[in-house]
Amino acid sequence: MKRWIPVLLLAAVTGCAVPYDDDGQGFAPADYAAMPAPAPSPDADATPVVFDTDLAPDDLVALTFLLRRTDVSVEAVTIAATGLVGCDPGVELVANLLAVLDEPSVPIACGRAEPGPGGHEWPSDWAMQAAAARGLPRPVADAHEVAETAPELIGRLADRHQGALTVVAVGPLTNLADLAAQAPASYARIAMVQVMGGAVDVPDVDGIAEWNAAADPEAFAAVLAEEVPLTIVPDDPIPAGTPPALDAPVVGPIARAITYPKWWDTTTVAALVTPGAVTSESGTWEVDDSGRLTRTGPGSVLVVTALDEAALAPVLEATFG
Repeated sequence: MKRWIPVLLLAAVTGCAVPYDDDGQGFAPADYAAMPAPAPSPDADATPVVFDTDLAPDDLVALTFLLRRTDVSVEAVTIAATGLVGCDPGVELVANLLAVLDEPSVPIACGRAEPGPGGHEWPSDWAMQAAAARGLPRPVADAHEVAETAPELIGRLADRHQGALTVVAVGPLTNLADLAAQAPASYARIAMVQVMGGAVDVPDVDGIAEWNAAADPEAFAAVLAEEVPLTIVPDDPIPAGTPPALDAPVVGPIARAITYPKWWDTTTVAALVTPGAVTSESGTWEVDDSGRLTRTGPGSVLVVTALDEAALAPVLEATFG
């Protein structure tokens, strides 16, 4: 995510009427939706995935999407503590979501909280709203937090699933950059990395082009420089508005509790399993401290330039419905 201003914050700061999402849909508080039946077990040939997240509301919906897929096996959740929500209460939020979905525990690990040089501090009101996780029921749930750091856990899973592990990163890239620096051989065993981050042509907002990249641009640049196949979904092609498929159990109350102009991370995971909906440009790319991406020449990094919303919609509907 990552150019949003929560609706309640806007109202408090400006005292003005707050616009609805770009598609004209507004949200109001709602009762929790009924708990859905557990998703079917992943297929034997399901893609092993690590979900690297900063646990904004959009991230919770994206994680639900992955957990509900039979072609994906979520092997772990790693917390990018340089993002909106750190280990506390991030670990608890993951455990709450798994309990509400009646999903088995998965390993959870945290990374460092201090970004590299040039990193921007997230607005405190955004962080507070994300930590509150409005719309998510908060049952008492045991969290499977491991002793390893997030980079160590990703590296161990990359070694176990040599050449098969996908990392979906929807927060700052601190954990991946640390793994590349600390255990380059393990990083090289990752099959691919799919990132929501950066912006190409969208205008800056208060000097920030996109927050995931701007929160730790040094880490983003380090991942750009690696040879593991990398696909970046920047802010630019994410469709405006809220997908109708989010009017569903569990994710519906989360979506109604906040106003987003786009659902960045949810779209990113839908694009992961719908490659036909994606148009990309390959190249060598650089990132600046605002999160702005610039193509500097030929290369292998894929930056998504267009997404077919009509192709993504039925995938979201089938998964959440």
